[in-house]
Amino acid sequence: MGDSGSRWSGLEPCPTRQISDTERMLKLTPLTGTGNNARGDNVLEYLHATQSLKDLTGYYIGADLGEDTMRWRGHGAAMLDLLGKDVDKAAMIELAAGFSPDGMKEKLCQNAGKLPEKVLKLDKGGNPRLLPNGHPDFVWKGGHQVGYDCVFNAPKSVSLLLAFATPDERSAILKAHRDAVDQGLEYMESKVETRRGKAGIDVIPVDGLVITSCDHLANRNLEPHLHTHNMLYGVAYADGKWGGWESSELFRHQKAADTIYMAHLAENMRRLGYGIEQQAEVDPDQQDTGVRSWKVAGIDDATIAAFSTRTHEVLEAMTEGLSHQEAWAKTRAHKDEPSPEELFSTWEKVIPAVGQDCNIANLKGRADILATPRSDDEILEALHATTAIVAEKDLLWEVSRARAGQSPEALLADVKRLKESMVEIAPERQAAVDQGVHVSRRYSETRFAWSKIVDWEQDVQARAEARKDDLSVRVPERIVDSVIADYQQEKGFTLSDEQRNAVYHLCSNSGGHAVMAGVAGSGKTTVADLYKRCFEANGQDKLIGACTSRKAAGKLKEESGMEAMSITKLLMKLDNGHKLTKDIPGLTNKSVIVLDEAGMVDTEAVRRLMRHVDEAGGKLILQGDQRQLPAVRPGAGMSLVSEKLGQAELTEIRRQKNAEDRDIAIAFYDRDAQGRIILHNRSEPKSRRDVVAKGANIWKKLEARGAIDAYNTRGEAMDALARDWLDSPHAIDNRLLLVHDYADSQALTEKLREGLRERGALAGDDHTFQGRRDKRLYDMTVAVGDRVRITKNDNDLGVENGDMAQVESITRTATGSLAFGLRVEGKPGQPSFAVAVDTDQWNHLQAGYCRTVHDAQGQGKPAVFHFANARMVDNQSALVAFTRLTSDKYRMYGAEVELEQVKTRLGADRLKQNAVQEGFWKQHAQKRPAPTMEQEYDRHLQQDRGVQR
Repeated sequence: MGDSGSRWSGLEPCPTRQISDTERMLKLTPLTGTGNNARGDNVLEYLHATQSLKDLTGYYIGADLGEDTMRWRGHGAAMLDLLGKDVDKAAMIELAAGFSPDGMKEKLCQNAGKLPEKVLKLDKGGNPRLLPNGHPDFVWKGGHQVGYDCVFNAPKSVSLLLAFATPDERSAILKAHRDAVDQGLEYMESKVETRRGKAGIDVIPVDGLVITSCDHLANRNLEPHLHTHNMLYGVAYADGKWGGWESSELFRHQKAADTIYMAHLAENMRRLGYGIEQQAEVDPDQQDTGVRSWKVAGIDDATIAAFSTRTHEVLEAMTEGLSHQEAWAKTRAHKDEPSPEELFSTWEKVIPAVGQDCNIANLKGRADILATPRSDDEILEALHATTAIVAEKDLLWEVSRARAGQSPEALLADVKRLKESMVEIAPERQAAVDQGVHVSRRYSETRFAWSKIVDWEQDVQARAEARKDDLSVRVPERIVDSVIADYQQEKGFTLSDEQRNAVYHLCSNSGGHAVMAGVAGSGKTTVADLYKRCFEANGQDKLIGACTSRKAAGKLKEESGMEAMSITKLLMKLDNGHKLTKDIPGLTNKSVIVLDEAGMVDTEAVRRLMRHVDEAGGKLILQGDQRQLPAVRPGAGMSLVSEKLGQAELTEIRRQKNAEDRDIAIAFYDRDAQGRIILHNRSEPKSRRDVVAKGANIWKKLEARGAIDAYNTRGEAMDALARDWLDSPHAIDNRLLLVHDYADSQALTEKLREGLRERGALAGDDHTFQGRRDKRLYDMTVAVGDRVRITKNDNDLGVENGDMAQVESITRTATGSLAFGLRVEGKPGQPSFAVAVDTDQWNHLQAGYCRTVHDAQGQGKPAVFHFANARMVDNQSALVAFTRLTSDKYRMYGAEVELEQVKTRLGADRLKQNAVQEGFWKQHAQKRPAPTMEQEYDRHLQQDRGVQR
């Protein structure tokens, strides 16, 4: 995109846009044995019901497109001689069932024709569970894996251009989009793998998939939205025969495939004569995030916003005095999805009415417009925002986010240059028992790390090694003996062996740094109380706690009595030489820093903290659980330290009151050959068999406990969760509703609010405003009686991030903002208090009914409602979700198709990795590296295998 016709935003105002929750990218959805997705849509029926664009050539679409809107794609389709033929519904049904499309019922995979089973759902008492209409509830289970719905979405500017362009130009734009889709599919097909050999240990790439592609013009709100559904059937040809295939690599390369599509579409639009305008994304403070997007130059932002509303009511009085609703009512012939004729005839009226120049001649011939360029170091910084080690696909995605709209060739050249500047890291490790003659590409491909990350990790381990024998910070054993004896007499109980060993390890048997690991709910508070007393008795009485949040720091102070603050605040004070607390001006050789939940703290933060402690000659204790949720930022500092120094371990669960619940919690942890729980993250990789067995064991225990609630669709699962939450006998602040992303939180909040209003808990009108958390803005609806969560520390208001409040009053101000009267819950033992806020000046609020699993770390409630998300559940997140339970009931809700995926993921780890622990490539040079992305992709592009473009 850097041709001589481009102009740089350094000379002209830089196009920017706010971060959007509606950002579109490639979507990949598994289908059930009935052909439905998790929303309940029957994708096969939906695609086949689409009308053909070919019938519109002449007036609405100019030149013949050569193919109908529904067409065959994939090398597997070529092998079945389907390319260029009409897509027959009967053939689609046969392929969806795993049979050949010719009606001969030839099996193309092992479980072809296996039908799902309709199972009656039972309630907690073993009786049929009834729907709100009184009918018994059923769920479909199992059956042949029909396939996956893969949707490529064009940018809104391209969709709008298609909507108002001349018929001939529409044909060209559709061809540009279709070609880009084909490129994205080609890339995805090149990544898919299947298994062969005994126990399936040989992993080989497939030679071809069978795909049905189908174009659509509009979204569900009938706004212009060009997108293509691609039905990837659950059969593939590989190594001379047909069979099933694995989807893991498909999901792993999902973002990279979208990058390929977007790069080719931008280049195709450029070849049609349009300019590409690169836009810089800004956060709510108008700061450049470094993320770039592109649009067709000349398509106004106001036009894009007007047709991205997701509601029909916003677009008012656009043409001939008609409202948007009236315009649709006039042009639509039926209640089903309107025909292309209806869509185009309406768009041709309403788009010019918003002020958009719709003259194609005026839009063509424009130069590219580039936003402020991002440097390679800025790309590397963003690339490592959350992980220490990256793969080639991650580089591709991050480069595209920084330099959106450039050509595919420029994209791959940037990736190549960045790789050459990075440290090569060994491939992902694999259990020896799983290593066949051919291994999956993820176990042979070179990985990469920024040299800065490697330097941080090496510094952490060097510091741990340098002070491991520091005697100056050790508490004499006689003092520890005395403190333990007094403590046991005071409390009236005897410490367990592991508690006693942990105290001696931290106080007397370690140097400048020490690590204590404990399973979730193991009662680390008791040990913390003891080592605090030991250090104080030895004159090391300046203990300071550091936590991942201010809220967690308050809890640590309440439980341990030591001063505590967030690690961000502590590091800021240390870096700037500020007084730490009222009684502690700074660190000395008598200081002890306790880093709580250290498994959630990234490498750089641990390194900075170690540096300050070392300079003062004090002591640092890292306590937490490496097997729970990892740090948000890159690396695992606790793991680096414990690898050098070892760690004390607490393995006895004390939080869960029920023996079955304690048994389930322990099942989430791995054990070594001697049966001991593994609390570090450097164990040998688990085999596929072990992962599956572990997940199945956890699932079996959860089912036996009545903790799994599966439904046919996500909507049904949400309805059930909402009913159970509303009917719970526990107080609202004792009901913990866990989700994995904002979309699920928003959907569930709407359902809960509906139920609360029906029960009279909410009063007055609903009011909508923009709430904020960190750099995210979102629409938020409240009424009197709603529960909300504070999302920012504010000393003037006396509130902390995470505080809960209830809305007591709402008034509209003269400027149109909302003024809230909030009743904020006090800390334990303290009364609630009132605060008043105006959303014009202070909007740091979010709905208070759901929490993400990550936010809930450290929480404990008697009733836990967990809405599962198959893309985000793994062993660590499921462990944290379950172990938030204290006494009564945990329950996981979800669509059957997603819960089947969750079941397989319960045994799979997603722990943060460190580059120095994974090993540099030169140490593993005997392994043959996988082909680079450029080599692999180029080979597929050059290979003519009969796939129609």
